[in-house]
Amino acid sequence: MTAMEAQDFRKTKCPLNFVKTRLALEKIPVGEVLEVWIDGASESVMNIPKSIAAEGHEVIAQDRHPEDVDAVRLWIRRLK
Repeated sequence: MTAMEAQDFRKTKCPLNFVKTRLALEKIPVGEVLEVWIDGASESVMNIPKSIAAEGHEVIAQDRHPEDVDAVRLWIRRLK
Protein backbone atom coordinates (compact mmCIF):
# COMPACT_ATOMS: atom_id res chain seq x y z
CA MET A 1 0.00 0.00 0.00
CA THR A 2 1.33 3.43 -0.87
CA ALA A 3 0.55 6.53 1.15
CA MET A 4 0.77 10.03 -0.19
CA GLU A 5 2.22 11.19 3.13
CA ALA A 6 3.44 9.61 6.37
CA GLN A 7 3.32 11.11 9.85
CA ASP A 8 4.86 9.81 13.08
CA PHE A 9 2.82 10.74 16.17
CA ARG A 10 4.15 8.01 18.48
CA LYS A 11 5.43 10.57 20.97
CA THR A 12 2.33 12.78 20.74
CA LYS A 13 -0.29 12.35 23.47
CA CYS A 14 -4.02 11.95 22.91
CA PRO A 15 -6.00 14.01 21.86
CA LEU A 16 -3.28 16.07 20.16
CA ASN A 17 -2.32 13.11 17.96
CA PHE A 18 -5.89 13.01 16.61
CA VAL A 19 -5.82 16.76 15.93
CA LYS A 20 -2.52 16.41 14.08
CA THR A 21 -3.91 13.46 12.10
CA ARG A 22 -6.96 15.46 11.09
CA LEU A 23 -4.80 18.42 10.02
CA ALA A 24 -2.54 16.12 7.98
CA LEU A 25 -5.62 14.67 6.24
CA GLU A 26 -6.73 18.16 5.26
CA LYS A 27 -3.44 18.65 3.40
CA ILE A 28 -3.86 15.69 1.06
CA PRO A 29 -6.36 15.37 -1.81
CA VAL A 30 -9.65 13.51 -1.40
CA GLY A 31 -9.15 9.82 -2.20
CA GLU A 32 -5.49 9.75 -1.16
CA VAL A 33 -4.07 7.73 1.75
CA LEU A 34 -2.28 9.02 4.85
CA GLU A 35 0.03 6.74 6.83
CA VAL A 36 0.04 7.56 10.56
CA TRP A 37 2.18 5.97 13.28
CA ILE A 38 0.80 6.16 16.83
CA ASP A 39 1.72 4.77 20.24
CA GLY A 40 0.13 1.32 20.37
CA ALA A 41 0.22 1.24 24.17
CA SER A 42 -2.22 4.14 24.48
CA GLU A 43 -5.97 4.54 24.07
CA SER A 44 -5.24 6.22 20.74
CA VAL A 45 -5.34 2.80 19.07
CA MET A 46 -9.09 2.68 19.70
CA ASN A 47 -9.89 6.40 19.77
CA ILE A 48 -8.27 7.62 16.57
CA PRO A 49 -9.92 5.08 14.21
CA LYS A 50 -13.35 5.78 15.76
CA SER A 51 -12.83 9.54 15.55
CA ILE A 52 -11.55 9.36 11.97
CA ALA A 53 -14.63 7.37 10.95
CA ALA A 54 -16.87 9.90 12.72
CA GLU A 55 -15.17 12.64 10.66
CA GLY A 56 -16.19 10.79 7.49
CA HIS A 57 -12.87 9.19 6.52
CA GLU A 58 -11.88 5.53 6.30
CA VAL A 59 -9.22 3.58 8.18
CA ILE A 60 -8.40 1.04 5.51
CA ALA A 61 -5.73 -0.89 7.42
CA GLN A 62 -4.02 -1.09 10.78
CA ASP A 63 -0.91 -3.03 11.73
CA ARG A 64 1.92 -3.17 14.26
CA HIS A 65 5.54 -2.31 13.61
CA PRO A 66 7.59 -5.53 13.26
CA GLU A 67 10.39 -4.22 15.49
CA ASP A 68 8.53 -1.82 17.81
CA VAL A 69 5.56 -3.65 19.38
CA ASP A 70 4.30 -0.37 20.86
CA ALA A 71 3.94 1.27 17.43
CA VAL A 72 0.74 1.00 15.40
CA ARG A 73 0.40 2.17 11.81
CA LEU A 74 -2.93 3.38 10.46
CA TRP A 75 -3.67 3.75 6.75
CA ILE A 76 -6.37 6.41 6.40
CA ARG A 77 -8.16 7.33 3.17
CA ARG A 78 -9.47 10.89 2.97
CA LEU A 79 -13.07 10.68 1.79
CA LYS A 80 -14.20 14.30 1.94
